[in-house]
Amino acid sequence: MKVERSYTKLARALAALGTLAALGAGGVAVSGCGASATLDPIARAAEITGQQSGSRFSLTTQLASSALPGDGFSITANGYLYEDDRSGEMTMDLSGLPGASALPGGGAGTVQMIFQYPVIYMNLPFLAGKLPEGKTWMELNLTQAAQADGINLSQLSWFNEADPTKFLEYLRASSGGVTTVGSATVDGVPTTHYHATLQLSAILARLPSSAQAAAKSALEEIGDAGAIPVDVWVDAQGRVRRIQLSIGASAPAGASGGATGAISVSGTTTMDFTSYGPVPPVSPPPSSEVFDATSLATAGLGSGQSG
Repeated sequence: MKVERSYTKLARALAALGTLAALGAGGVAVSGCGASATLDPIARAAEITGQQSGSRFSLTTQLASSALPGDGFSITANGYLYEDDRSGEMTMDLSGLPGASALPGGGAGTVQMIFQYPVIYMNLPFLAGKLPEGKTWMELNLTQAAQADGINLSQLSWFNEADPTKFLEYLRASSGGVTTVGSATVDGVPTTHYHATLQLSAILARLPSSAQAAAKSALEEIGDAGAIPVDVWVDAQGRVRRIQLSIGASAPAGASGGATGAISVSGTTTMDFTSYGPVPPVSPPPSSEVFDATSLATAGLGSGQSG
């Protein structure tokens, strides 16, 4: 369907953004002592936020399309993070997805996720009784999966989108062109609202030569979707309080799917840092309850067709 291909472009853009930001994160602030003072307000806020002891967050992803009924659908989540080692826990509510009520297990749409980068653990109630040996958690090593031959970047994009530890990496890719929108209150906290467009192609020149090939490959995956509008709300301590990424795509008229008109898709992901300070420790689930799905997912993704 056209809407599926359009959404794939959105997913690829977010996946590529995470890839490029990860490649460039080490170089954004490397310019000598006091480098953070030279960063634009968005990149500087990402650096300050990443130095906090911990944070709690809420996350909402909304998708609208001319091919979807009503106002589209949304996915919500909440949890907590340690940015220094990219670990955290999150509960995601998928009940807003079309067809969620038909899922096995009474339509259970809640997913629990534990992040200990590069490993993600997932507990999906609708897979209850379907994992080997009565396991209740799946484990996926993103690094191993991404390194497997034949893996298309877009095929791993769901995990990039679902990983809240990547959002500050997105902001570290910011490099100029920031405008001040004004003042706003976010979750009861006074903030300054900034807007910028993350031009992903501009990141290439700032990367070391050893990383440029991977970055170029990431950009080729998304074609013309390489400019990501971003809005950031920063508090008086220089910490990020809200991040909002907006992406749009369209499929041309006459593409397969039956409709004769062009289909547009727009997506917005908003992450609020609701509080800062100590958070509970992050621990993996008991090994006796975990099914390692890395090799299975790698084999499946490697044999799939690119979107």
